[in-house]
Order: sequence, then structure tokens, then C-alpha cells
Amino acid sequence: MFSRTSRITSSLRVKITLLACAASFATALVMSGLAYLRTTEISLDTAIESLAGESRLAALQFRETFRNLGNDATIIAQMPPIGGIIRSRGNDGVDPEDGSLTAEWEQRLATIFTSVMRTHPSYNQIRYIGVADNGRELVRVNRIGDRFETVSAENLQEKAGESYFRRGAALSPGDVFFSPVTYNRENNQIDASLIPTVRGIVPVFGPDGEIFGMIVINANYETVLAETFRTIELNTDTFIITQAGDYMEYTADGSISRLELASNYTRPPPAFLSRLQFSGGEAVLAEPDSIKYFVDLPIDDRIDHASLGIVISVPRRELMAPVFRTQRQGLALGAFLILLSSIITALIANQLTKPLRQMTREISGARSTLRPMQLPVTGDDEIGELARAFQLMTEGLQENEVKTRSIINSVVDGLIVVDEFGNIDSFNPACERIFGYQPDELTGHSIAMLLPSHADPSSDWQPDLSAPGGIRSIIGIGREVTGQRKDGSTFPMDLSVSEILLNNRPLYCGIVRDITERKQVDIMKDEFISTVNHELRTPLTSIHGALGLLKIKTAGSLDSKSRQLLELAHDSCQRLTMLVNDILDLEKIAAGKIEYRMETVEICGLVCKIVTQNDFMAEARGITLRRCCGIGATDVRLDQNRFNQALVNLLSNAIRYSPEGGEVTVSALLGEDDHVRISVADHGPGIPEAFRSKVFDRFAQADSSATRQEGSSGLGLNITQTLIEAFGGSVSFETEEGQGTVFHLDLPICPRQEDAA
Repeated sequence: MFSRTSRITSSLRVKITLLACAASFATALVMSGLAYLRTTEISLDTAIESLAGESRLAALQFRETFRNLGNDATIIAQMPPIGGIIRSRGNDGVDPEDGSLTAEWEQRLATIFTSVMRTHPSYNQIRYIGVADNGRELVRVNRIGDRFETVSAENLQEKAGESYFRRGAALSPGDVFFSPVTYNRENNQIDASLIPTVRGIVPVFGPDGEIFGMIVINANYETVLAETFRTIELNTDTFIITQAGDYMEYTADGSISRLELASNYTRPPPAFLSRLQFSGGEAVLAEPDSIKYFVDLPIDDRIDHASLGIVISVPRRELMAPVFRTQRQGLALGAFLILLSSIITALIANQLTKPLRQMTREISGARSTLRPMQLPVTGDDEIGELARAFQLMTEGLQENEVKTRSIINSVVDGLIVVDEFGNIDSFNPACERIFGYQPDELTGHSIAMLLPSHADPSSDWQPDLSAPGGIRSIIGIGREVTGQRKDGSTFPMDLSVSEILLNNRPLYCGIVRDITERKQVDIMKDEFISTVNHELRTPLTSIHGALGLLKIKTAGSLDSKSRQLLELAHDSCQRLTMLVNDILDLEKIAAGKIEYRMETVEICGLVCKIVTQNDFMAEARGITLRRCCGIGATDVRLDQNRFNQALVNLLSNAIRYSPEGGEVTVSALLGEDDHVRISVADHGPGIPEAFRSKVFDRFAQADSSATRQEGSSGLGLNITQTLIEAFGGSVSFETEEGQGTVFHLDLPICPRQEDAA
């Protein structure tokens, strides 16, 4: 063991030394590379920073030129002649405000156009174009050399076919649109002068909020670029490029080439033009003999195509001179670091691995001898922290194991862990007491040995846990099953199963509780209730009959108070008899002993018969019973006596909770899915929100004190639900506090015998 530990630590020392050398070499390479890249970056930044600033300034100057173009168009659109022309044209050529004629307003507007063009040499045309008459120009002034011409009315053109007109007509108030650069067009044809033109367009709206026309300023794009170049001083080759591919070149000697339009190049465009991407940023374009710097600035943020690119070219030889010096320095520094790290690593590697050798010996010895470990926990370095953490983890695992085992062993319920094949993995002492097996008798065996081979006939459910998937089928279900002890005796038990994953292996944890005593208590309780009810029933019948006979014999011979007491005793005896009958019905239902005489009956006739038989209950409280049968002859299969009991329960509740002089409606209608719906509706106080979930519970009452005064036991709705479900139907209700309640009985329809034949 010691020799193996020595080999491990020796190998670790060699690895540390080699790692240090490799790290030093990698560091030298990284530093050299970073120095090279950083120097290249610094050289590039230093060389083009000033040019980039000038480029951005130039781009901003171009952008400002376009903004001035848009501002001029916006200012003109707000001039008085614009509104005067709109008003006069809408009033037979006369402005209703000052009496000016349309022609007078047009002349004033032409004067404004001329004044604006005099101050802007790049403006070739300014026009006021109306939307009506196929986009006819209303006022137009042209620049012809050094003079200006106001175009006569007969020479004004229609511009609805131009793309910029359609864009301008779609603008909203306050918008400005700059058209792409194209050759100027006259009468829908390219003008022979081939003037590259950009247009600034501002919409004009009438008093009704509808667009009336637009102000359009045509500017010579080549003149705009040349004038801007002259306002800045550049000392390197520079290209001005539009997103459409138009470009103009400015050389270091100050010469400016003519504007080249992408639609009609007169000379091959620069090769880098195809690599530019206008995305509102900046980029470096590296070429064999130069580095080009590209700046993209939108002329107007609202317009997709209005973007201007500036490309500055810097010779590569000016950039790379300091790079090679830095590279040589980095290589020398790397060689020094490799040598230094190798010497230092060889001196300290042995010292670093010493506590690791001690930990290896202690851990290996503790595993084989189970003695406490003496780890180097006093160290202040990472190895000391590792030793302390390992020791704390070991102590914590041992403590948690003891605690967990103590809890499991002290639980009174049985705990069984089963694998996916149904074999028992482990169980607690409570299972030993419940089933009578020792640990070695159960571990590794099938859980089927804890279950009887045949289910208890009294149990309505018994899982086959040994079958494939049998365990998974009852996960999360708490059910009563039959268990089997070692001596072969069976007993009832509660079983609930949950699934856990241990190292990606599914295990199933079952909680078992012996409920033999609870079942015996339930049986004794049921026998007690049955005995008490049967013992009460006979004397109650006698008392009820005697009180009824006494009422008949003493009719007219008793004073009012005595007669009232006799009636109270008779009614109370009747209510007690009904309660005893309800409890007996519940006992039969719970025991599964209730018998049903199922037969096919015509439902409407049966409902009307039952309602008629119970008219006396409604008359006693001044309630009106209404019948509504919205279906023809419809058959259902049920027990007439039990259905009578269910419907009378609903009728008595509806009558009891209806206000005096109120109305209860019983209806039979066709429901969904071949069902007939019998509904009992009252106009009573409704069911409170908090009580609705408990309506069908046993002995459930929304207001126990009030309902008991009316003779309610809280059992009727539970019995009704059980009976209707036995017929294959269902019970539901709708209620609104203060408005009333409707109970629905939904029963499946049976085909009539003549239809079946």
C-alpha cells in the first residue's frame, strides 16, 4: 500500500512540474498573442481614430444637410399660402378669409420657393403637389442655371405614377420622407440632363384632417455631397457610399470624383463595396495592402434606406511596424517564464504532495480497519480545508444515517421499500410486528408473500402488486387492501405507495397500517345503530298510531292548548320516524344491502303522479306546485319506490325553504347525451357559497338550528344522490343566494319497447 501511495505522489509531482511548464509556455504564447493582437488593435485605433472622428463629423454634416432639407420642406408646408390655396380651391377660387384668389396665393408661394432656392444652391426644384387630379402639381419653381422659373399652369405635370408620390401620400402629420437617389424625371421620363436627385417630402393636410397634397424639394445629390466635402479637410482616400450602392471618391490630394449611381456606373466600383453591411455601426475591412475603416450613420432614423457610409483607407505598412517589436518582446518574456516556473515547481512540488500522501494513507487504512481517521485538518491551505470538509461530511453522513434509521425504526406504521420487480428491498421493525417475519425472511423476496393468493370476498379491490407494473398502478393511492401474516392469517390494512429515484433506479415506498381494530369498531358502531334504530322503530310506530287515534277521538273535546300539544307530539313522532327510516336507509346503503326493483317506466307520468300525491305538503304551507313536462312519452329504468323517495326529498326541501305563498316548479325536459332531466326549482334563500361543497354530505345543514326546526335531518340529499346514482344517473344543482335553488336529476333514457321491436 505504501509503495502504491509513493507511486501516486511521485506521479503527481511529475504532473505538477509538467503542468507548470505547460502553463508557462501557454502563458508566454497567450501573452505574445495578446500583445500582438493588442498592438495591432492599438495601431489600427491610433491610425484611424482621427480619421474616424472626421468621418463621423462628415457623416453628421451630410445628415444635417438632409435634416435641413426636411426642415425647409416642413417650414414651407406651414406657410400661409399653403392654407390659402386649400381654402380658395374649396371655395370656387376665392379665399373666404381675406378674399384672395387662388392665383394670388400661388404667386406668393412661388415667391417663397424662389427665396428658399436662392439660399440653397443644391435645390433644383420646389413643388406643391396636390393629391387630387392624379397628383397634379399646383405650384412649381425650377432652377435654370442662375435664374429661377415659375412653371405655368398648363405645363404643370401629374405625378401620381411616381413612387415617391405614393410614399408621400401615405405619410402622417409631422412625417418627412426622403426618396432614394434617382435621376430627375420630367413627364414620367428620365430628364436628359441626368441629374442625380434626392427628394424631401412633407405632407399637407386640410382642415378636415384628410391629406390635401405635399411639398417636394428636389436636391442635386452630387452637389450636396461635393459641398459637404469642401466643408471638411481630409488627408486620406475617402469614399462616400449610400446603401443603394451609389458612391463618390475623395482622394488625399483633394480631388473629388463625380457621383456614380448604382443604376448607371461609368467605371467599376471598388471591390470592398459588396462587403459593406449597413447596420448602423462601424467595421474594419482588412485588405492585403491597406486597412479600411467603415462608418455607417443613418441620415434619418425614420427611413430605412437613408443611410450614409464613409470608408477610410489606411496603408497596412503604417500599422504593422510596432506590432513586430511587441511580438519579439513577448517571445523573450515567454522563454524566461518557462525557465523560471520549471525551477520553482521542482522545488515546491514535493512539499505540496506531502499532506496528500498522509490523507491517502489515512483514508485507505480507515476503510480496511474501520478506525477513526487522523486527517491533516490543522492545515491552513486548500488541502487542510479539503481534509476538514471530508471529515465533516463523513461525520454528517454517519449522524444522518443514525437519525434516519432511528426515525424509521420508531415509526408505528409499517414501511416497505420495493424495487421495480416487486421484490422487497428493506422494511422497518413495525413491518416485523405487523406481518411476523424476520428481516432475512422478507428481504429479496416478492411482496406477493404479504398478500393473500385470493382477495378477501368482502373487499371490493385488491391489487396484484407482483404483476408487471402492479406497483406503479397504485402510486399515490391510499386504499384498503387485505394483508397476510406469516401464520397465514389475513387482516385489513391501509396501503399507500410513493415512487422515489435512487441512482436512476426506481424504488417504491409503501406505508402499511393494520386497521383490524378500526374495522371492528366500525362493525360495532353499525350494529349499534342498527339495533337502536330497529328497537326505536316499533315503539315509535305504536306511539305515532296512538297519537293519531287520540287526535281523532278527542277532536272537538280538547281545549286549544291541549290540542296544540297533541298535534306537536304527533308531528314530532312522525319526524322521528322519518329520521329513523333515513338512518336505516343509510345503513343499508353503506352495507350494500339495499335492494332495487328495476323496471322500465314512463317518466313524465311517474313524476306527475308523485307531485300530485304530495300536493298536501305544499297546501299546508300555502305553496303552489307547478308541473312542466316538455317531452313526450320517454322511458327510463329505475325502482319506482326509491325514485319516489328521492323526488319527495327534493320536493319537501323546496317546499320547506320556499316563502309562504310561493311557488315550486317540477319540470321534465330532454337533457344532453340521451338523458332526461327532472328539475325541482324553488324561490327560497338559496344555498350559501361556503356550504355548496357539503350539500350532499351526511347530516349536512347550512343552518342546523333553523332547519331542525323545520324537521330536516340533513340526510335526504345524501340518500337522493345515492339512489339516483344507483339508477345510472346523477344529481346536480344551481343556486343563487336570495333568488332560489334548482336541483336536477339526470337519468339515462331507455329505448321504448315498440321502438326496439
